[in-house]
Amino acid sequence: MTCKNLSLKWKQLADLPDAEGFAGSYAGVSNGALIVTGGANFPEKPLWEGGPKRWTDRVFVMPAGSDSWVESTPLPKPLGYGATATLPEGVMLIGGSNADGAVADCYLLTWNGSTVTCKELPALPTTLTGHAAAVMGGKVYVQGGSVAPGEQDAESRLWIYDPATATWSEGPALPARGRFLQQMTTEGDSIYVLGGIGLKDGEDGRKVRDMLTEAWSYSVDGGWVPLPPLPHFCAAGPTPAPVINGHIYLLGGDDATVKGFTPQNHPGFHNFTLCYCIKCGEWKDAGEMAVARAVLPCAEWNGMAVIINGEQRPGKRSNQVWGAEMN
Repeated sequence: MTCKNLSLKWKQLADLPDAEGFAGSYAGVSNGALIVTGGANFPEKPLWEGGPKRWTDRVFVMPAGSDSWVESTPLPKPLGYGATATLPEGVMLIGGSNADGAVADCYLLTWNGSTVTCKELPALPTTLTGHAAAVMGGKVYVQGGSVAPGEQDAESRLWIYDPATATWSEGPALPARGRFLQQMTTEGDSIYVLGGIGLKDGEDGRKVRDMLTEAWSYSVDGGWVPLPPLPHFCAAGPTPAPVINGHIYLLGGDDATVKGFTPQNHPGFHNFTLCYCIKCGEWKDAGEMAVARAVLPCAEWNGMAVIINGEQRPGKRSNQVWGAEMN
């Protein structure tokens, strides 16, 4: 089978109204409005000059039919580096971290036409940060992540939230090593877990990163199934990864090819795009994307896969927002 027209058409949307922008934000859609919140940056001075990392509680909204952002009621606390699920009821924020460490907190954000309301939901059964989520059959599936910041643990567990009963349950763990900053998505009756970062023993006894090319699918009836591996490493790409015309797109992220640089002279992440053809079971090169970004969310809105802010390079954020056409 030949896959055609894999390159995406990109459109720049209004910049998020913050001078620095954020990495590790949450993003989703409620009542036709695009909601972006949370994340962290270095607003006082750069990372390489010793600037402190600051998490945010700010909430930004681009209402349906608008091309500009409005700011709404802030979150109950600063948060970032969690996962997002867009549900009929609103945008679910799942876990993450702040200056105090990883959290299990979950919230539901709903746009009512004039403001965003925030409802506390049942917390995750464990603290998690750097995990990913996807919605299948009306339920939210949360996989991987770390129970504490610092990249010294990585989870294989699968957690399932049922909005109908407002309860969490544990599903079958991924039958492979734990991972964080992986990409997830849903198509039909399957979820997909793609790439990410595992851990291995370092020379000093601490864990060090091990970039993964593994790809997996999971369905309720079929369980976990290994898929062809990614052609190259991919972690921290926009997630949930968009599915466009039967193809799962991995947009940029970190491919681990840039090594030996400090944050100050890092040349930036790559802007290559991979896609997986679900029907033919093959990975394809989908060309370059508009910008190079890592550690950022993706939300489907107004016929576009919208990617929000993220890291241009370690410690350097962007306030830009871009959308890829999905038709």
